Amino acid sequence: MPPPEQPSAPGAVVRPLRRDAQRNREVVLRAARRMFAVHGADCSFEDIARDAGVGVGTVYRRFPDRRALIEAILEQRVLDVDAAATEALGLDDPWAAARLFVGSAAHMQREDRGLRELLHDPGFVSAGLALLRRRLAPAAEELALRLRTGGSARADLTGRDLLVLVRMLGSLAPDPAPAGTLDRTPADSPADSPADSPDGSGDVERYLDLVLEALRHQPAER
Repeated sequence: MPPPEQPSAPGAVVRPLRRDAQRNREVVLRAARRMFAVHGADCSFEDIARDAGVGVGTVYRRFPDRRALIEAILEQRVLDVDAAATEALGLDDPWAAARLFVGSAAHMQREDRGLRELLHDPGFVSAGLALLRRRLAPAAEELALRLRTGGSARADLTGRDLLVLVRMLGSLAPDPAPAGTLDRTPADSPADSPADSPDGSGDVERYLDLVLEALRHQPAER
């Protein structure tokens, strides 16, 4: 295992990466995101190097330890969250906006095993993860306000409620397929099974609809 790179001395000028080094970093980071999403936060540098088509030494030169790699992945996830929030807040219909925001954030977590593991690990402390949560909060508060004032939502709805929904829906990890079911077509499914995508992502859409409906103001029965 190559030794980690030494940190720059205080006051040293940090030079930009050479073009080939920057290209290698981007290739490694893309591979790391794929492996992180599929295999979790403990995926090995050897597997990342193999997926990227580079030597493991290249991975260590760009990311000297796992913490540096995770922070780089989370930096990109922050950009994903910003894009989802911007798109949602650009919609006029508050319910459509809430659905897009909660659904996008839930799918992001659900489809990325590594991100899901870190978000649900109370012992993991990370600047990138803290920033990710800070970026989610203002959008959730704004959407909750729009739902209360223009969407006939419950008067006690808060942004935190929407973030809890993201966490709940994002934790709906797909169950391992039983033996012999991987090649089964929809026509082979039991008649009483709900239509769903192969990875079970339809579960998120169904429960998202159910929980958003529950947030609508319902006049008390007399």
